[in-house]
Amino acid sequence: MIVLGIDVGIRVCGYVVCRVRNLDIEIIKEGEIKPCVRQSLPQRLHHIFDNLEKEISTYKPQAIIVEKLYSHYRHPTTLGVLSHVRGVIALLAFRSSVEFREYSPTRARKSFIGRGSADSARVKKMAENIMGRAFKSVHTADAFSLVVAFSHEKKMERVLSGAAGWEA
Repeated sequence: MIVLGIDVGIRVCGYVVCRVRNLDIEIIKEGEIKPCVRQSLPQRLHHIFDNLEKEISTYKPQAIIVEKLYSHYRHPTTLGVLSHVRGVIALLAFRSSVEFREYSPTRARKSFIGRGSADSARVKKMAENIMGRAFKSVHTADAFSLVVAFSHEKKMERVLSGAAGWEA
């Protein structure tokens, strides 16, 4: 199964395209989308849309995974801007008939590291240790952690459906 994990951001939108087989994950492509900060919000959203649309048409993922929105009460504007970016990604998933999944940052990090409160630097270090290679940034490592959470959930779905079928 090909999966696109995206760390949502308006300044830097990190992503990984991975092949997932059970708990085995192979990174096919790792990248960042960096819209020009001098552009208007609609222009930056268009830039993100175009770049992700190209990745989706090239790799044809069966699932797109993003983080659920979270914003600190001191930064409410961030929540609004990230909502726009997530809306663009949700629209791309819908238009491409791709499954759209979301995980809270805490859940993804707990699934990946074992601690939901880990920071992005620790996530990056763990991702590099697991994969045996450097990641471009904390954004792509965060995207990778979402793919890992997805692979764990898919594995559990198969186990539970197999267990239910076995009991029947």
